[in-house]
Amino acid sequence: MTEILVSEDNDRFERLDEGKWVNGRFDKNIRIDQPTHGVGQTHAHVYGRKGDEIGVVNIDGSSSHGTQCRLSDADADALRNRGFTIRAGNIVEWIVLGTQPQLLLG
Repeated sequence: MTEILVSEDNDRFERLDEGKWVNGRFDKNIRIDQPTHGVGQTHAHVYGRKGDEIGVVNIDGSSSHGTQCRLSDADADALRNRGFTIRAGNIVEWIVLGTQPQLLLG
């Protein structure tokens, strides 16, 4: 297996993990990516027929990258078959929380 390592300073390296393309409503229109930099969730970029991005959904069904969308039944089923939790109605929403209290130490 070939691995690609990238570095900005030749001191620290990260493995480059390219996404896995899967079929949904169209041939290979969904790219499943692993979390970057060890944080976040596995997520999927869903594309339309002309290659435009419809939305990005986390494995828990929440939105990623600030997108909101409604997935087609075929795209939602393809993601469910790969362990994604997609809500009824195939709705993927981004929820903005109000300002949270902060504790300042100093």
